[in-house]
Amino acid sequence: MRNVMRARQLAIDTRMTLGLQSIEYCDVDRALVSLGVTCVKRPLQSSMSGATLKTERVRLILVNTAKSLGHQHFTVAHELYHVLHDENLTTTACKVEMFEGVADSERTADAFAAHLLLPEDAVIHQLRLRKHEGRELTVADVVHLEQYFGVSRKAMCWRLEDLGLITREQEETLCRDVIRSAKTYGKSIALYQATNDCVLISDYAEKAAEALEKGLITESRYEELLADASLLEDVMGGAEGAAADE
Repeated sequence: MRNVMRARQLAIDTRMTLGLQSIEYCDVDRALVSLGVTCVKRPLQSSMSGATLKTERVRLILVNTAKSLGHQHFTVAHELYHVLHDENLTTTACKVEMFEGVADSERTADAFAAHLLLPEDAVIHQLRLRKHEGRELTVADVVHLEQYFGVSRKAMCWRLEDLGLITREQEETLCRDVIRSAKTYGKSIALYQATNDCVLISDYAEKAAEALEKGLITESRYEELLADASLLEDVMGGAEGAAADE
């Protein structure tokens, strides 16, 4: 319980750093840039969701785009806990949205992600807009919420159960036929599908170019800094190998 409360407070603090009100949606890609965290997204032939690497010079997150888009969003938030707040960690490979039967640090990271992406005030506000007023939640409500917050059905239902808005039995029912239910209510199914894209989210090159323009570094140092990007391939290969060993 203490770890969950800590995760909640850290998520609140992180949202404040990002300038987000308690009812606002959190765009995780924008959060990465604002927090100065580099993120590499690419499809992996592995069951891992993501990985984190921290050194004195690098704060790097890897996200598996062979997972659904909603799962990817939760993975970024989960890995943000590791890269920002997991003090003793240097590198880790993760399977997110497990919620039960995992190490304390992984449960804490999942709780952080849930509070970062799905704060109670924001969930309740959206339900009030739908005139929930104490009635039993429907599949349409859940589809609306997961689409608004950009998360998977599993993460959304887990959070609703955590908030006492649905029971475990309701969760099992609501988690069925995810894509079909989204189509029924006229929603895009992109959230539930893998993207399999390769993306780098970073201001690394921008900062290096700015330092060069201001005369803070030499041309040769600038080239050295850009060459450091070759480390990303080593990091990703190492993370994949770590996941394969699990």
